[in-house]
Amino acid sequence: MYMSMTIRQAYRLVTVSLLTVFLTGCGAGAVFIIDGTGDTSGNTGGNGGTDGTVTDGNRDETATSNLGKTSDEPNDTFAEAIVAVFDDSDIAGLQGTVAQKSDLDVYLLGALSAGDQLTINTTTPNSALDVSVAVFDSAFRVVYINDDVSGSNFDSTLTWIVRRDSDAFYLAITNSAFAGTGQESGSYQSDIIVNRGVGVPATMPQILVIDFDGGTIDDAPLGPTTIPAFDADQISDSYTGQTEILKGLIRDSIARNFSRFNIEVMTSDNPPAAGTEVATIFMGGFSSTMFGIADNVDLYNADFCDDAIIFSESFTPRIFTNTPSLEALAEAIGNVTAHEAGHLLGLNHVDDDAAIMDDRSSADAFLEDQEFISAPLSRDIMSLGTQDAAMLLEDTVGLVGN
Repeated sequence: MYMSMTIRQAYRLVTVSLLTVFLTGCGAGAVFIIDGTGDTSGNTGGNGGTDGTVTDGNRDETATSNLGKTSDEPNDTFAEAIVAVFDDSDIAGLQGTVAQKSDLDVYLLGALSAGDQLTINTTTPNSALDVSVAVFDSAFRVVYINDDVSGSNFDSTLTWIVRRDSDAFYLAITNSAFAGTGQESGSYQSDIIVNRGVGVPATMPQILVIDFDGGTIDDAPLGPTTIPAFDADQISDSYTGQTEILKGLIRDSIARNFSRFNIEVMTSDNPPAAGTEVATIFMGGFSSTMFGIADNVDLYNADFCDDAIIFSESFTPRIFTNTPSLEALAEAIGNVTAHEAGHLLGLNHVDDDAAIMDDRSSADAFLEDQEFISAPLSRDIMSLGTQDAAMLLEDTVGLVGN
């Protein structure tokens, strides 16, 4: 299994970490959240006790649409979506019930144009449901996901500006993959506002710095942790004395993965000028439970200065079927580094061994030429839809030459 601990699907805020390591113009604060732990301590779900079942549909029960039904089950697929009816002010109000774990309620929001702003607030005033929502385009590609308002409020909120015209957008509402006992079902309300013609945000290039120098983390999930400087000798005797060569090969592997996009990959051996905003990936040390962590899934790269860690000493030959060559090892570490960097650029997990953002493949898959491709969303996130990683990166940082 791919032990990429992207921080509780990288939505669930757990703690604040301080990194006392090489940083340029981004300060020394970072937030690290561990996903996949199953920890639900402190998860109070919604805002009230469990209520009775509420019929899925528009809160205005008189609402009708020539596009299809406006209430009632089944609505677990895109084809069965309930039509959200908007008033003259482009406001819609929905309600419904997640009946059991993994129940999905899908709503058709209609056509939106690039530059329109979509705001969705999904609350649970009458239940303990831990709710999660996602927005998809007409090709069923995810464009935005939100699990929690904050670390203590497990309702959902999102404000997103449409990047590409689509003749249909869909809203999916379900329980969080990390909902605790008693929080996997319950009623919800969802308020949706469309503001037309706000304007498409410009894509912004990103610099990734691979920090091989080591440092100290004081982080509650991990405890006080010192990341030693990167050392090939500590991975295996098979790579003794090849640290500098391996560093260069890893950097080249990461750069190849991002070669289509406006992302510059640098290292602490040749850092950018002081004061430059960068995302930093610290490389070194060992973990028995993960290959890497990222401080969040930063949708559309709102923060240029977030961070990740790659536990390079976890890439021992014993995790592979055969001992990799130096070049193959660099490809494996480079693919996992690109995976964590993908989270920092807004990408979620998918289910496809050929995809960089896969979270279930064996270590041998790291040795292959994984890519940022379209693949089914991880079933830990949503049981329908795909993520087109290349499209999202293009919409976030742009393409080289454009």
